[in-house]
Order: sequence, then C-alpha cells, then structure tokens
Amino acid sequence: MAVQIDLKVKVRDRFGKGANKSLRRMGATPAILYGNREKALPLYFDTNEFLKQTHGEVHENIIFNLKIENSANKEETVRAIIKELQFEPIKDTLVHVDFYETVADKPISIEVPVEAVGEAKGVKIGGGILDHVKRQILVECLPTAIPDSIQVDVTNLDAGEAIHVRDVKAPEGVTILEDPDTVLFTISHGEKVVAAEPAAPPSEPEAAK
Repeated sequence: MAVQIDLKVKVRDRFGKGANKSLRRMGATPAILYGNREKALPLYFDTNEFLKQTHGEVHENIIFNLKIENSANKEETVRAIIKELQFEPIKDTLVHVDFYETVADKPISIEVPVEAVGEAKGVKIGGGILDHVKRQILVECLPTAIPDSIQVDVTNLDAGEAIHVRDVKAPEGVTILEDPDTVLFTISHGEKVVAAEPAAPPSEPEAAK
C-alpha cells in the first residue's frame, strides 16, 4: 500500500508573490489544499521537515496526513495526495505544492509507478536490452488501496516482443485507466560488438641493391 506521511502545516493569512517569498526566506513552502471543502485552503509548511519526511523523493502515491493548525491553534487532520509540485527552474528548489484532499470511501484517479519483475528472456539469453517505455500509469482506487507500484513480470519477454497494459493484472481494488494498447516494456536488440582485426605488421624496408 501507499506510504503514509504525517506533515504539520499551518493556514496562511497572507497571499501574493511577496508573501510567498517571505515564507521561503524563512524556510517554509507555500501550499494549497483542494478537495472536499467550499474553498481551497492556503497553507504552508517547514521545507526541511517535508524533505526529511519524504527523503527528498516525492511521488503522487504518497498519502499525507496533514496536521492543519489554524489561527486559533486548533488542529485538524486531513488525508491528502499531491496533485502538483512547482520547482524553481534554475536552482530546482521546491517553491509550491498543491494538495488534494481525499475521502476514505471515494475512489480517486492517481498515477503509480510501473516496476519490472524478473529478468527478461530476451536480455538473459538473447543479449537484448529491456526498454521501460512507460514508467507510470493512471489507476483508480480508494485512497486506502493506492499501490506502491504496479509490478509486471517480464521473465518471458523475448526480443521483438512487447508487454501492453492489457497484459497486466491490476491489484485487487485497483482499476487501470490507461489505453489497453499502451506499451509498457519492449526488448530491443543490443549493439553487436565486432572485434577489431589485428593490425598488419609494418612492412620491412627493401634491402639496398
């Protein structure tokens, strides 16, 4: 099942580029929570704590238990997933996060990683290369049933063959929403290495007559 992370967040009461820059200078990241409420809720959180909890790798299939502290110091906990991450293009630092609130009994659409299991026959015997064509696929499931990944057995995959979405069995409670003809894995031929011919020995100069 999907990883769950507890994250303390606070409600923002200042908005705009200037306010967001001030938050970032203080080591915080502005965010917003969409979902099952009348209005989107502006938030912020400690950037270092976020990176520590996620180990610097953020995926859509992580469930965040957001501990929301309001201006009256009252705490509310909601479950949410990440819908969008924004990064500064030059420094590649996190600048904004869009969360989406989930409801336990309401299915959601979410992308999850595709993982190859086993060593393909076309690689082991044929010397080919396994091409991972599509690394994430869109699925629908309850928030509590989000898989860590969709595992695909590639053991019997031979050169010139492909594994499509239609060939994959989804975990219980999960529906794959991708086109059944979408290619996930193929085997391409490895480059043939040609041994270099030994260089001819240098010719000896003719003896003087």
